[in-house]
Amino acid sequence: MAVRSEQIPALIGRVRLRRIDLSRYLKLDGARYMLLLALICCLLSLLTLLQSGLVARMNYELVELRQQQVQLTREYSHLQEQMARVQSVESRLKRAAELGFRQPTPDQLRYVRIPNLPDLDE
Repeated sequence: MAVRSEQIPALIGRVRLRRIDLSRYLKLDGARYMLLLALICCLLSLLTLLQSGLVARMNYELVELRQQQVQLTREYSHLQEQMARVQSVESRLKRAAELGFRQPTPDQLRYVRIPNLPDLDE
């Protein structure tokens, strides 16, 4: 398709007219402006609703985690109490008696002396 140089100004004129016509479509009259404003409001409402939903869900998770923390703290203190009872001297003596151990008699005791042992105070 060959274009003669005489046709170029006519083509440029039509392109300019078409460009001017396109700008007419982009102009916002009252109805289009209100529609755009309503769309923006809907999107902002949706964003706010999603954000509040996320915050509520995270709050429920936080409450569950705090309840779990309280439960684990109670369990930990119960286990510490149990461990203290098991490690007490009375319970160890009772367990040793159950296993058949008894206190040594004075003639069964042997003391070993180590010569040239440094004092512990130094």
